[in-house]
Amino acid sequence: MDNENNINNNSIEEENGNNGKNNAVIEGKTFSQEEVNHIVGERLAKEKNKNETEILKKEEELQQREIRLNAREILTEKGLSMRLLEAVNCTSTEAMNKSISIIEEVFNDYKNEVPKFKFKGVHIAEGSSPDPIKDDPIREAMGLEG
Repeated sequence: MDNENNINNNSIEEENGNNGKNNAVIEGKTFSQEEVNHIVGERLAKEKNKNETEILKKEEELQQREIRLNAREILTEKGLSMRLLEAVNCTSTEAMNKSISIIEEVFNDYKNEVPKFKFKGVHIAEGSSPDPIKDDPIREAMGLEG
């Protein structure tokens, strides 16, 4: 009974704004100021950790976006197609540079392996005019000049 009176007295003191013992009453349990400070400290630490995690996540997303933009710029400088951007490993700057150099090497190898074609052109038979427009019988029949 004496314990109930103590709790009731503490509740009345809190309502009056006079907490002489620095205790808080929550649902029938009395907490010392040290316990309250500890609980509040834990909650603040959780919030701080949550905010730091969110900041780190945003920084990682920003870094990935920056690496991707750098990859796009390098592909453009090297004259490679933007469609290759999806094939570039953008997890880190080193991985990006390595994958772009591999892509560039492969393209250069294919360029060197492709046989070079020489177009021979049209051979004009002997005795014929090199200008087909001047000797066109239809143009002559219509009276058009070449």
